[in-house]
Amino acid sequence: MSQLTADSWPGARAQVFASATGRHRFRTRPPQLATWSGKGIGTVMTVGPDGRETAIWSGELLNIPVSAFITDDGTHVVTFDTWARLGYEHAIVVYGERGAVVVDYDLEALLSPEEIDRHVRQTIGARRWLQAATITFDTGNTHIV
Repeated sequence: MSQLTADSWPGARAQVFASATGRHRFRTRPPQLATWSGKGIGTVMTVGPDGRETAIWSGELLNIPVSAFITDDGTHVVTFDTWARLGYEHAIVVYGERGAVVVDYDLEALLSPEEIDRHVRQTIGARRWLQAATITFDTGNTHIV
């Protein structure tokens, strides 16, 4: 049986995630109101040789991502968790062209209740399922591993 402890979360902040080559960036911005939850705004950009950014798409996200990865070609973004709600809804969301949601998984779609209970550090507001995980795209940029 897991022991529950409390969490302390600062307000969500804007973040930038770069593809492995740096040719694309994914910017996230929390909602305008100072809140820990809700829907953020995401923008995928291409980065020119001069460092100038050009937006490919921008739109409302299902969550405020804690972390994210973007493919080198800028076609897909994978976000992990929701700010101040780790391991619950939107544990993994994959966005495709123009920000279309490809998949949206909560933690129960990824792990069994037994796996969650045995292997996931749980607190009052978070289930830290990615602690000590290494995440990357495979060499073909087709799978997140």
